[in-house]
Amino acid sequence: MSAEQSRRAIERYFDLMGQGADFAECYGADVTWLVVDTGQVVRGPDMVRDYVNALHATMVDLQTRRIVIDEENAYLEGDCAAVTSELGSRIHYCIAYDIKDGLIIAMRCYGVGAQV
Repeated sequence: MSAEQSRRAIERYFDLMGQGADFAECYGADVTWLVVDTGQVVRGPDMVRDYVNALHATMVDLQTRRIVIDEENAYLEGDCAAVTSELGSRIHYCIAYDIKDGLIIAMRCYGVGAQV
């Protein structure tokens, strides 16, 4: 797969998400979401979609800082306002996306507090 194909897959994913559409169609059948800091794993397109939606509902002042895309991966750096002062004023995170055949097959979220 080319970097351009990966870019189109990620752009479609974020476009659907931004429209409030069902972005689970961008996931492979065995997609996983891993919260690296805790080891929590969510599996399957519907469960991952629901988890991502719930996560976004808890994130205030969400800001994407950078997206880097190559042939089989995308990396998103971002931050959001912390809901408790013990985490500081902002929560910084990185999400790594594995992409195959135009679908997201795995995601790994790095960042303290970036979980539901």
